[in-house]
Amino acid sequence: MPEVRRTQCFERVAALPRRCLDMDTAAAHAADLTALFRVPGSRHGPLRPVQGQALVEAFENRSAFLGLVVGAGKTLVSFLLPVVLRSQRPMLIVPGAGLRDKTIHEFAALRRDWQEPAEPMRVYTWQELTSRANAEFFERMQPDLIVIDEADEAANTLASWVRRIDRYLQAHPDTVVVLMTGTPGRKSIMNYWHLLCWALRERAPVPMAEAEAKEWALALDEAKGRTWVHMRPGPLGHDTDAARAWYRNRLVETPGVVIVDGDSCNAPLTVRTRLAREDPRLDEAFHHFLTTLETPEGMPVSDPLSRWRMDGQLGCGMYQRWRVPPPDRWRDARRMLARFVRDRIAASSNSRRPLDTEAQVIGRFNDHPVVIEWLAVADTFDDSEANKVAIWISDSTVLSACDWLRESPAPGIVWTGSVEFAHALSHASRLQYYGREGRDSMGRGLHLADTSQNMIASWHANKKGFNLQAWTRQLIVFPPQSAKWFEQIFGRSHRAGQDLAVTIDILATSGGTLDMFETAIGEAGFARDTIGMTQKLLRATIVRATPRITRANRFRWARGATTARSFAPPPLHA
Repeated sequence: MPEVRRTQCFERVAALPRRCLDMDTAAAHAADLTALFRVPGSRHGPLRPVQGQALVEAFENRSAFLGLVVGAGKTLVSFLLPVVLRSQRPMLIVPGAGLRDKTIHEFAALRRDWQEPAEPMRVYTWQELTSRANAEFFERMQPDLIVIDEADEAANTLASWVRRIDRYLQAHPDTVVVLMTGTPGRKSIMNYWHLLCWALRERAPVPMAEAEAKEWALALDEAKGRTWVHMRPGPLGHDTDAARAWYRNRLVETPGVVIVDGDSCNAPLTVRTRLAREDPRLDEAFHHFLTTLETPEGMPVSDPLSRWRMDGQLGCGMYQRWRVPPPDRWRDARRMLARFVRDRIAASSNSRRPLDTEAQVIGRFNDHPVVIEWLAVADTFDDSEANKVAIWISDSTVLSACDWLRESPAPGIVWTGSVEFAHALSHASRLQYYGREGRDSMGRGLHLADTSQNMIASWHANKKGFNLQAWTRQLIVFPPQSAKWFEQIFGRSHRAGQDLAVTIDILATSGGTLDMFETAIGEAGFARDTIGMTQKLLRATIVRATPRITRANRFRWARGATTARSFAPPPLHA
């Protein structure tokens, strides 16, 4: 088995200075900076210790990687960074127009209480930076300070806006970079390896060369198959656990890195799985789905992402149908490709280069006859969302959400990953739905929502940045498949300043939903072991619900079924 090499880069990382964060010192920093930058007569509370430490680290190291827990107060940190660093051309990048509007709104309020920067922070969304018109944006603006809030959004190094930042930083190495995130990575250190390099350059506690960073990842990352073979850790440690401990300590003790293993909220947090209503129509739909790996319309599963998406849609009570059906050749090629992709993903799960997505399979096997046939016909049919419509099988999941809304007079949020489900629930409950850009149907922003009322919100659009403490109940329908996204959703209500107990219900609509929840718990454990941040999912009291399996519903509640060939329904209850 290959082993991580002891290279000059490893020696550089091992020899970097170390410092241990001390909360007493951080509190002293916060007090000093509060006295220095809060304006006379301000009624705003003082800086928190972690905010003070973050600002000092950014000043002393001329850049920083800030792993600040959800709700720790990143908005005030980003407001003060241009003041502390005396920036002349600062910019802040946030995910989505809703969060941009909320940030600008909060900056306006902060100007009444804190010293303003010489040049106001310009706020952009990363979506704006992906347009062709902004291909030369960074060269035109010449920012001397780039702050990225929710920096985990930059995990994809192939994204156009990420590549543009990388090119600019290569050409302008003196640019100060401050990265802020409550959820740095998911299952791999490669999710944020390049971010550490952006911020700290040669002082980064990771290899600067991508190939060597990938070697470390093979020794540290989560297993991706039952017989996944890790690279031996070598100088990182005598086994995987020891290597992760060494890496975690090296990361958190590096000057310029602020990672505090704590929670911004001490209020009790309970996370429960809650079973949706039983429904024979959904039982039949899941029977068909799991035995054919296709929707009733014939859309096939090709990879884990499409499997999760189709499982979630069926769980909501619907499936997608093409408005105009595809020609036979296109449909046949699509089915053949889906089967080929599933087989290649399964076959590679034990390799050093596992495949996870349809795009990866197509890229690696672009000379295979199945792929060649698909590429020849792919553009002959419109497979876009514009050519698809939701077909409802059942309203039982909508009614399950209505059941939850009626259970308590306390205001609650129903989060969902489906626009169609959100509109159906909004119609049934007469509640406002906050979707794209954090706005409702009247254009009102989520940050201005009536705190005495229930509401429906898209977790895709609103899982980050918003302070929703007034809502102590949450129901998640069609939940995300990532622990870091759960952390963000939970943190909208369970955050600094929350004094009441918060309860999160995950609506389980299938065995796939229950599997996804357990996978997220494991992912949170990996983040704790390698980054040193214990997510809310691991701090919460977890209450699991178990469905009663019958002959009729055993396909719907099947666990661990990833392909039709490997599928076996669970045994019946006696």
